[in-house]
Amino acid sequence: MTVADHIFTGANHFCVVTADVDRAVRTYADRYGFGPWSVFAYDPSSMNVTIRGEHVDFEMRVGLCQIGPAFMIELIQPVGDGNLYAESLAAHGGADHVHHLKLDVADFDQASGHLEGLGLAKILDGRFEGTEQGSEAHGVYYGTEADLGFLLEIGELTPNFTMTDPEYVYPAVRSAS
Repeated sequence: MTVADHIFTGANHFCVVTADVDRAVRTYADRYGFGPWSVFAYDPSSMNVTIRGEHVDFEMRVGLCQIGPAFMIELIQPVGDGNLYAESLAAHGGADHVHHLKLDVADFDQASGHLEGLGLAKILDGRFEGTEQGSEAHGVYYGTEADLGFLLEIGELTPNFTMTDPEYVYPAVRSAS
């Protein structure tokens, strides 16, 4: 058994950075059949993020689509400059591209310790509020590009975490009546 067998328990999602999450959601849904999509807005009132160790205030829009019971596609659109996603878009000439892969972990602290023990830089450390007071999603990106070709995200949720309401769902889910 390898170290990875004890740390990573599954794939959670891959993330594509885009300049237009609304266009990307429609493309994934209408052209390729992925959906439904929930689109969320985040700003400093709902997230606390450090990038390369520095606190950064920014806004982003996020589209999430569940694929099967345990895997998602995430689309992130930066709103404005001065954040990791805007940097990544600029580095790719504004084109949509895979930004990171999130793997599930059995033990967040053990996984963090292992990745940091490899000398990997902590690129982003973010906490996102849930609907219940004190609930949050915590995600960390590690600089694994040289070894893996992409950033690696791991995360943890408080036991009572539930997502906030989306801006909209596409295509709209119709109720059976």
